[in-house]
Amino acid sequence: MIAEFGIFFLILTLLFSSLGFLSPLLSWANKKFVYISQEQISVLNFFFTLLSFLCLTYSFISSDFSLLVVSSNSNTELPFIYKITGVWGNHEGSILLWLLVMTFFGFLFSLQRTKEKNIKKNSLCIQNTLIFLICLFVIFTSNPFDRIFPPEIEGSDLNPLLQDPGLIIHPPLLYLGYVGFSIVYSISLAVLIFNFKSETFVKVLKPWVFASWTFLTLGIGLGSWWAYYELGWGGFWFWDPVENASLLPWLTASALLHTIIISGKKKLLLKWTLLLSVITFTLSLLGTFLVRSGVLISVHAFANDPSRGVFILLLLLAVCSVGLFFYVKRGTYFKQRKSINVISKEGAISLNNVFMLTLSFTILLGTIYPLISSVFFNT
Repeated sequence: MIAEFGIFFLILTLLFSSLGFLSPLLSWANKKFVYISQEQISVLNFFFTLLSFLCLTYSFISSDFSLLVVSSNSNTELPFIYKITGVWGNHEGSILLWLLVMTFFGFLFSLQRTKEKNIKKNSLCIQNTLIFLICLFVIFTSNPFDRIFPPEIEGSDLNPLLQDPGLIIHPPLLYLGYVGFSIVYSISLAVLIFNFKSETFVKVLKPWVFASWTFLTLGIGLGSWWAYYELGWGGFWFWDPVENASLLPWLTASALLHTIIISGKKKLLLKWTLLLSVITFTLSLLGTFLVRSGVLISVHAFANDPSRGVFILLLLLAVCSVGLFFYVKRGTYFKQRKSINVISKEGAISLNNVFMLTLSFTILLGTIYPLISSVFFNT
């Protein structure tokens, strides 16, 4: 029965998140339509997703082997703490965690006090639309509440590599970084789509860039430490697609972090701030695609079903194309009004941005080269 409640709460999240983009349309079409605010939608999205996640957690703790995801990743002898980590030690549970973190950032942003009410409202509209798309993905391709009949008497063991203290907190930290950039993307896209011709958006954006970058840095650092002693790679890093996938957005986020400081103080490099915001979240989605599509081999990729990768690829293309389209179309307003001396702090940061983007592209090319080679050179 708990599983049924879990999927019910997910459906409620899907319905309310759809109001994120439907409410403004219905309100515009019919002035008598009772409008539900984006803040209210964000609160409800987080509340119902949290309840769904708690239902899945309870299923792991109680060893409900009638659920496929529980029987495949847990057993009665598994220590309690690893039953908890088993919730996100698989594709379905980790995607639900992704959704939870996305709704969490939407919820936190809805509580932020700002004078830029229009930016806030439209940013939440975009964030709730992203939540709707991810919720669709969870329900229709990665449902963690799928039952099996007859239920298993005993479950399987959790991947031994995941039975480690470092992996208790590593994935949540990484997701807080990865998914945190969704709100950065939403704010930047709202500025571009709705043509907010003001530099004040930087104040709204800045704390979320800092928070997401911090979580991503901690997550990567903890993951590197785990890989050092658990996998025996002989170092803190290795050329692994999953590790590279987390490094790519970190590089562009680091560039964004330095850029937004200048944007906030001197109202310079605003176009760089918007561009890097779009690119960073795009790379986060790209990393998710590489991990979950099965196109590349990794020691800890969720290569289960290529059809799932198709959905993420479509979402990736939509996020990237929409972001870049409006950046090209509306970003001209934020064009530099005065030239920047190369031998200055602003000039150095601009050069650093170019370097970081070049480095990211190089790593990306090296990561996907085996795929390119197999397609074009049959090797």
